[in-house]
Amino acid sequence: MFEKYNEIYLKKDTYLKSQGRIYSLTSTNKMIGTIEETLESTKNIVNQLLNLITLFSVTSLELNVMDNKAKVLGTIKKEKGFYKDFLLFSSNGEHMATIKPTIKIKSPLMNVIDVNENNLIKAVGVYGATDFSVIDCRTNKQISTIKRRSLVSTTIKENLLNDDGYYIDNTNQDSLTSFALIAMSLIVDIYFFHK
Repeated sequence: MFEKYNEIYLKKDTYLKSQGRIYSLTSTNKMIGTIEETLESTKNIVNQLLNLITLFSVTSLELNVMDNKAKVLGTIKKEKGFYKDFLLFSSNGEHMATIKPTIKIKSPLMNVIDVNENNLIKAVGVYGATDFSVIDCRTNKQISTIKRRSLVSTTIKENLLNDDGYYIDNTNQDSLTSFALIAMSLIVDIYFFHK
């Protein structure tokens, strides 16, 4: 998927006129992909009502992860409800893994479990959910980080108006781990920082 990039920056795109969520994926200031909410998810009447009363984290979601040529590489899905699991699917619809979030302000945690119920990786956050250490469950060693930060822009206005994004250390990761790291960054944005 995006395993060839050592660092990925995920940022919500607010300048595009769209009813659904859209995120950009960049590496070394080069666009490498996007994440876009599907039309079915956006047009769902129950989701629209929940968004209207600002229950963003309760809505169901279906997001396509695409490369820079708009080719779908995978899909992230969540059912309606508070703090439901996120399911990761390949481009051909094969279930690859499940992310189980434990959303707490003081100690957020996300576990990635494969289709055989094996724990693959976990992201352990600090107070405020701005920094996460990603640990390989087999070796119990840190393999990555996810950090919420701002990109430095050329003008003061851009620095003040632009939203923060997520730096993902993607060094030496396989395809599934890269996909899971991107999805976990998205989950942090949805549950902790959605506006």
